[in-house]
Parts: sequence; structure tokens; C-alpha cells
Amino acid sequence: GKYAEAEAIDRQVLQLRETVLGKEHPDTLTNMSNLAVLLASQGQYTKAEAMNQQVLQLRETVLGKEHPDTLT
Repeated sequence: GKYAEAEAIDRQVLQLRETVLGKEHPDTLTNMSNLAVLLASQGQYTKAEAMNQQVLQLRETVLGKEHPDTLT
């Protein structure tokens, strides 16, 4: 139930992963996907959808359209 705290932590982790691993790294993309789930659970559907679309585009580019992570 501590969504605001969880979101702040997820955003911090995402920023660090982007810096250390890069924006297209699979672990970074998983973090983005998890953040999108958190946003949706808070009712922030527009933000969640935009983030999910970004994750999908990056996964298609990095992993391919038929990769299990992309399909998930």
C-alpha cells in the first residue's frame, strides 16, 4: 500500500540502471515494465500505457518481436 514510496524507489532504480546498463538493456526494460505496472495499480493508466508502449518498442528493437520478454 506504500505506492508513493515504491514509485520513488522504482524511479531511482530505473535512473541508475539507465546510467549503468543503458536504456536498452533487458534489466532496464524489466524495471520500466515493473514501474508501468505500479503506475497502473495507482490508477495512472495514461502514464502506464505510455511507459508500456515505450518498453514494447525497445524490446522489439533489442530482443526482436518474437522474444518471450517482448511477447510478455
